[in-house]
Amino acid sequence: MNELPGNLCILPMEFSEFNDWYKELSKLRIFWAKPLNNVNLVSTDSEKCLLEIEWIVRRKIKKAIMCISKSPGKAFEVIRKSGYESITKLLMIPEDSILSSSYNINARSILYFWDVHSKVLEPNNKVRIVKLWNWSNEDLEIFNQIHKKSWGFFIPPRKDDHIIVLAYLKDMPVGMAYLNKHNFNIDYGVHIARNFWRNRIGTTILREVLNLSKRLNAKYVSVVRVLRSLRISSSDRRAILFYKANNPALKLNVCRVENCDLQTKD
Repeated sequence: MNELPGNLCILPMEFSEFNDWYKELSKLRIFWAKPLNNVNLVSTDSEKCLLEIEWIVRRKIKKAIMCISKSPGKAFEVIRKSGYESITKLLMIPEDSILSSSYNINARSILYFWDVHSKVLEPNNKVRIVKLWNWSNEDLEIFNQIHKKSWGFFIPPRKDDHIIVLAYLKDMPVGMAYLNKHNFNIDYGVHIARNFWRNRIGTTILREVLNLSKRLNAKYVSVVRVLRSLRISSSDRRAILFYKANNPALKLNVCRVENCDLQTKD
């Protein structure tokens, strides 16, 4: 695995950079990143760090604890022995970690980082890329159709946050991505209309996202895939294979742990 620079344990960033990146990511409202009130760094060393997180959920503060570590066993022990009760508990660990059933995980997502200089697979040179900083209602309908033909529903872009990378094949819009211009996350992932899968259109979009991010002085690009279930679905597996085939520099699991098992004694 290629190494990304940074000193927040295994992440390619310092704590202040993580705070900015995570604050933007929290707009996705996923199980481990919800509208953010505050993040505190409790402890850190070369192998692990512990974060206290406060989210704003239904106008109330909800607390979480996250351990980021190279070792899933060490992360689990830090969380289990941390003394935090009745709050959300999260592990961020390498993707290839063996997830023991004793961890009692009840939600999981994949987090990938690319260095902006990363080389991806050979793109489809027949694809034409259009980048949009602003868009019309007609454009939104194009986005809607691509999303629905990709994953079945539509999430509109946010005008203050997103740059749209749109792919055309023979003048037909066939794929897209929302690049968050504040933290360089590909919000909601890369989407290709189902009839055009396996044509390296997604790779072409990803290459353009990396090039655009580099021109905007980013160090890295990230993407999150929240798994629909712990038993990986065919659509999740397809997305994971696509991202991994394009050589991310860092591949991570982010998991939520059941509170009840944290009381297990050694």
